[in-house]
Amino acid sequence: MSSFAEQTTIDASRERVWGVLAEIGSIQRWNPGVKRSYSTSEGPGGEGATRHCDLQRPNGKSAGTLEERAFDWREGEGFKIEITASSLPFDRAVISFSLTDTSQGTGVTVSPDYALRFGPLGALLDRAVVRRQYRKGIRGMLDGLKRYVETGEES
Repeated sequence: MSSFAEQTTIDASRERVWGVLAEIGSIQRWNPGVKRSYSTSEGPGGEGATRHCDLQRPNGKSAGTLEERAFDWREGEGFKIEITASSLPFDRAVISFSLTDTSQGTGVTVSPDYALRFGPLGALLDRAVVRRQYRKGIRGMLDGLKRYVETGEES
């Protein structure tokens, strides 16, 4: 298993940030790595809510798909997203989102916990390439969230 954490501080109330994060089917509005997303369950979010994401590379070309499910939903505080199906080489992936109040606004921490397919070869690929790219994607997602919440500018 591999894990890391990325953080940002958003100049907005926790309620405003939560409102954006809790609409899990709308992640394409603020995550530049998501070309298209939509809810595959009823309602915008909550325990057990599911979504589909079509991913894209920075050049706009397709980067695969994800099916995800929310759990450990703590209203206004955070939740976890489990990748339940993917064209990417994940054997298992859970991404934790958590919010905290700071003197500058709202702190957002994203912590993926994941393993790649292919056993020892997957672990080698993670160390050589995947972890760096995954961290870059999470950083881009947080930067996009900050920009969207603070300015309304979509990715």
